[in-house]
Amino acid sequence: MAAHRHPCVGDLTYGADPTLAKRLRLTRQWLHAVRLGFEHPGDGQWAEFSCDYPDDLRQALGQVREETYA
Repeated sequence: MAAHRHPCVGDLTYGADPTLAKRLRLTRQWLHAVRLGFEHPGDGQWAEFSCDYPDDLRQALGQVREETYA
């Protein structure tokens, strides 16, 4: 994503904003899908998976939402 000038939040190696990462207390890349779907290569059936955000990313997202809509 950094090559497209959209680095992952928290990915300081590839150009993420260190101030934002520090403010959100992120020590890793924001690299997580809450929903992922694809055509299974073995049988062609649609497969879809979902899960909640991990605690650190959920808290960071909540903080960004609060700052945005405050």
